[in-house]
Amino acid sequence: MDNLKDLSKITTRYTNRVEDLNENKDLLKVATTLGKRPSDVDKFLKKHKLDADDLLDVIEAGDRRRSSLMIIAAMNGRSKALRQLDDLLGFL
Repeated sequence: MDNLKDLSKITTRYTNRVEDLNENKDLLKVATTLGKRPSDVDKFLKKHKLDADDLLDVIEAGDRRRSSLMIIAAMNGRSKALRQLDDLLGFL
């Protein structure tokens, strides 16, 4: 019985670690695409309760340059850009 509990704990830790690595990859990809520091992007994501994957989807879905500039403007606090992001994803 103890072996099953140990295996369950190990599996849970491994799953969490893999998810963290995937989130970090997405965060770094968004940061390099936008030309911003990962900490700045992470702060924006936490402030608006988003995942890096959401921004990555916005960047890859449409015009890459336009989407990137819109996200940068939203990070700088532009309300119009935040509304445009909200229209695209419906998250704010």
